[in-house]
Amino acid sequence: MFSKPPVKELFRRYVLVELYTDKLPAGHTGTSPEENERLLFEEFKTAQLPYYVILRPTSGGKYETVAAYDEGKINNLEGFLHFLGGPLAQAGLASAAGR
Repeated sequence: MFSKPPVKELFRRYVLVELYTDKLPAGHTGTSPEENERLLFEEFKTAQLPYYVILRPTSGGKYETVAAYDEGKINNLEGFLHFLGGPLAQAGLASAAGR
């Protein structure tokens, strides 16, 4: 799904971050998978994997949730494009909606 041109185009508009909850890739430093799993549950009230969320930074290193895609495995391309493009369109970036 991520290699499809409309998804790739929308991904370019975001800073992509992965939260590893099973094991860390070689050479990765930072929080442990257990800490990441706890963050997923405490902050987003889910243990679903995969879980996609769009965050907006706020002051003091905090963030707010803009949108969440809670389907898990992406089976609906149009729904995922709407998830990615909707917040960009709402922010006034009309060409970013990909539709």
